[in-house]
Amino acid sequence: MKLYSSIIFVLINLNLSAQNLIPFNDSGKYGLCDIEGKLLLEPKYDETRFFSAKTNGYAVQENGKYGLMDKDLKLVIPFLSINPISESKDGYLVYISDKEVQYYSKNYQLTQKKNLESRTGTYGPLETIKDEDYSDSYSNEKVLALFNKKYPNKGKINVVSANNTYYELCSKTEGDCNPLGVFLPRISVFLMNNEKDVYENVTWNPTISKYIILVKNGFEEYVIDQDKKVIFPSKEYDRLYIQKNYIGYKVKNSSSKKSVTHYYIISSGATIENKFSAFNPAKTLTIDGRKFEIFRATINNYKTHRSDNVYIGENGKSYFKVDYEFDN
Repeated sequence: MKLYSSIIFVLINLNLSAQNLIPFNDSGKYGLCDIEGKLLLEPKYDETRFFSAKTNGYAVQENGKYGLMDKDLKLVIPFLSINPISESKDGYLVYISDKEVQYYSKNYQLTQKKNLESRTGTYGPLETIKDEDYSDSYSNEKVLALFNKKYPNKGKINVVSANNTYYELCSKTEGDCNPLGVFLPRISVFLMNNEKDVYENVTWNPTISKYIILVKNGFEEYVIDQDKKVIFPSKEYDRLYIQKNYIGYKVKNSSSKKSVTHYYIISSGATIENKFSAFNPAKTLTIDGRKFEIFRATINNYKTHRSDNVYIGENGKSYFKVDYEFDN
């Protein structure tokens, strides 16, 4: 019975892992790997994509056409589609050409074909659903009312919503607006500037479910979370900025000509040297109940005018191999 339970546990873990694979770029050919960089699908395809819960599989492109692989990396819909396979109301929708679509059932069986000339509105391509910004129940007026109740007799106050994330407050005197602090709507907290610290910027980190705040203290800057725990040290920087998943920085008097030399990953604490011309969050995987961030970067070979889009994990692992040295 114990052995049987162990087998079930292993199978469950393999199944979960199979939903968390990452496109791996090997000199322009693509496969799939795990978060440690172990290849599970040979890099021989034109393109591979992250697992899609809607199609219950991986979109893979070969010779210019897309097919679908299931969790076990078995090809369940052949390489026929000119677009990645997406979900329709009744099954998987494959665009074969500008004139025909094919519908596959949830068990990957071809069920029907339609000519696009005779289509109704339900046969058109599906729009991508974007994640909506957090919508709080506050307004500038409501934040101002809360502020005046908590801090009465402060004079004329302006409140401005910043990046759909937080609210900035300032006091108006003789035409100038002097920063007072910020309001964090998800936790209904005011952070007020003092003689030493000024709250410069705020972002929401979805991985750790906390606000991240950039603070200026004289010539120095540092980063805290909403509990005022320091997550990035106070010192002088040539540049320091926060994004929702990472902190970009360059220390003062660095010899580097780059505007940013390193990225500090907030969720893992890993530091990644900047050798890229672009670096942005790409995907959040859930592994063993924990969120794991994947970043998309662009690497360049300026001698051959070649660029590649690649993925990097929050653990600093590079999910690619190229036959050239790169640096931005």
